[in-house]
Amino acid sequence: MSTVGRNEPCPCGSGKKYKKCCEKENVVNIDTLVNQELDVLQAQLYDFIATAQDAKMEEAYHDYLKKMELMKADPDIYEMAFVSWFGSTQKAADGTRLIDRFIDKTAGTVTRPQTAAVLESWRNLRVTAGTVEKVDDSTLHVEEVVTGEKLIVKERFGKLEEKSFFLALLLPNGDKFLPFAQYFIYPSIEKAAMELVNIRFEQGEFENLQDYLADQYMMLADVGFVLYSAEKKNSGKKAAAEAVGTEIEAAEPSDESGEQADTIEGVEIWKTPEYVEAITSLQTFLTEKGEDKAESDLLVAVLEKYFYTERPTIRNPKIYSGALVDMAKNIDEISIRHVQKELAEYFDVSANSISRRSKQIWESYQDTVHKLLNK
Repeated sequence: MSTVGRNEPCPCGSGKKYKKCCEKENVVNIDTLVNQELDVLQAQLYDFIATAQDAKMEEAYHDYLKKMELMKADPDIYEMAFVSWFGSTQKAADGTRLIDRFIDKTAGTVTRPQTAAVLESWRNLRVTAGTVEKVDDSTLHVEEVVTGEKLIVKERFGKLEEKSFFLALLLPNGDKFLPFAQYFIYPSIEKAAMELVNIRFEQGEFENLQDYLADQYMMLADVGFVLYSAEKKNSGKKAAAEAVGTEIEAAEPSDESGEQADTIEGVEIWKTPEYVEAITSLQTFLTEKGEDKAESDLLVAVLEKYFYTERPTIRNPKIYSGALVDMAKNIDEISIRHVQKELAEYFDVSANSISRRSKQIWESYQDTVHKLLNK
């Protein structure tokens, strides 16, 4: 614990020496005062980011808004998470972040040296994902994924399950950390989530874990939400089954493209509602038209492969459904043939949209088509 010397200025701000002011009442804990000031600075930092007139942030917000299941469940949590993430990790053209601009603007107004030092260290904000190893009234002990480092996070977390999955933006505070704004703690999915982060990091092109987590933070928050929601749903089904004395068999995840699916414990997390709609619409059309099942399965597999690999942001899923049928005209080995006008009318989209998307997918995925044909 740090204390104030008798001849130092009193921390209460009176301008008097400590011995002539508050010493007679109590010994002042500087750590408490610093923590109070840091709480205020955190709130100011968030407000600074949230009110910044940043066109890039506005555009990115709406892009993520379309993709994330978490947003649909709780818009307030999404907005807080997005604002804190963008402002502390995303760089402008000049290489600075909003958090850097805040520190530059605020540093001169912070008079207490200890507080000023911590504020400056916030430039080294850490993005982390890991396992909750231990929790008490005021700290959380986390083992970070990949690195295995042990981190101590200062916060009153309340009742919390150990072995939960923890995802957060952490502001340095000496040898410990403070969670910045919105953080995520998902119980029951720690094993699946940690495995997912490991796999995606290893398969990615990022040089280090920090770069990966800083880039993928929002998507990992959303994946955690999807996994946790699926776990709660499965737990409810199991409980109901046990109540009536039946058994539920877990469905085996399938990937018709022949590749290992981005699937954890039966949840195909890459399949957004838009992707599912496009795939389902394609299957429905091919079934209604009485097309050969093997040939139809091939087109569906190509579309799934395209979504899984490219992860496009989709406005109208049925354009992709029509595009895959149109693309079939390039494949001599199959007999599916439908003119663009027919497809446009069926899927209620423009023929030009189908044509453009069909050409794009064929140019990128014709090798995939031939690989699938040879299996």
